[in-house]
Amino acid sequence: MRTSIYPFWLLAAAFALNIHVMNAQTTYADAEVEALMSAFKNKVAQDVEAPWRSAQEELGKNYIQALDRAQQDATLKGKLEYAAALRAEKEALAASTGGELPVLPPGSRELAVLRKKYLDAYQALRASTQKKIEPLQKELVRQLDALAIKLVRAGKGDAALEARQLAKEQAAQPYVFEGEWEDQTQKVTPKPKNLPIVLKKRDSISTVASFKPPVEIEVVAKVEGLDLRLGFAADQLIFNWERRSDELRIDGGPADKSYIPAMGELPQKKFAVIRWYVGKDMQTISVDGKLRFSHKGDYSAIDRPVSIMAFGSEAAVQSIKTRRPGTPAF
Repeated sequence: MRTSIYPFWLLAAAFALNIHVMNAQTTYADAEVEALMSAFKNKVAQDVEAPWRSAQEELGKNYIQALDRAQQDATLKGKLEYAAALRAEKEALAASTGGELPVLPPGSRELAVLRKKYLDAYQALRASTQKKIEPLQKELVRQLDALAIKLVRAGKGDAALEARQLAKEQAAQPYVFEGEWEDQTQKVTPKPKNLPIVLKKRDSISTVASFKPPVEIEVVAKVEGLDLRLGFAADQLIFNWERRSDELRIDGGPADKSYIPAMGELPQKKFAVIRWYVGKDMQTISVDGKLRFSHKGDYSAIDRPVSIMAFGSEAAVQSIKTRRPGTPAF
C-alpha cells in the first residue's frame, strides 16, 4: 500500500478545499500546488491567526482599561492635558493595526511608560505566535519539495519549478501576518549607515526584496525642495515635480502618463506619510491619509522592489514598510 506524501492535517484541509480549488480561478499553475498552499493557509488561519487575533483583542482591551484608569486619575487631579493625551491614545489604538501607533508628543513621559508596557506585551505575543508558525512552515517546505519531485516524475516541469520556488521562499523568510507591517528600512541597497536615510540629489535606494500585488507600501519621507520619486507599480511616481510642483506624475506601468493636477505636492522640509496600495486590478496613492490617485488596471504581473530617488534636491527617508493588506486602502 502506497503512503500519501501529505500529513493528515494537510490532506484533510486539501480535501475540504478541493471543490473551491476546482471551481475557482487558482493562484498557482498546478492544482496540487494550489491545494497544498491553500491547506497551509487554512491551517495557519485556524490554529494560529484566529488565536492571535483573539489574544490581540484581549491585550488591547487591557491597555484601554489601563488608559481609562489613568485618564480618570488625571482628570481628578486636574491634569487636563495628560487626560486629553490619554484619550487620544485610546482613539489611536482603536484605529491601529499591527501594533502601529503614532509618535507621542514631547513631554508624554507617563503615557510613554504605559505604551511601552503594552508594546512589550504585544511583541512578546507576536514572538510566541511566530514560534507556532515555524514548524508549520518547515512541514510545508518538506511537502513542497516532495511534491516537486512527484511533479518532475509526472513530466510537469513548470509546476515542479513553481513548487521548488515556493519552498525556497517559505524557507528563506518568516511568515508575515496579513495586515501586519514589515519594516524594510534597513533592508535596502545601498545599506544605510544612519536613520533617517539621507539621500543627496540624484541618490536612490531600493528594497532588497521584491513584492507582488496585493501589497501596501508606506514611505515616510521629506523633501528639502523639489522632485521626490518612488518606483514600484510605475517606473516613477513623482511628487513636487520641478516644472509643476502641484502635479502628480506617473510614468510607466498600467497607469502610464497619468498626470494629475493639484495632487502631487508634498510639504517641504516636513515628513509626510505616503501610502501606495497595489492590488491585482487597481492602485491607490495617499499622502497623510488623503487620497491623491486611484486607477483600475492589470497590476497582477508586477514583481519588483520599491525604489526611492531624490531627483531634484536632498531628501530624507524615515521609514519604509510593507504589508499584505486584506482589503484595499481606499
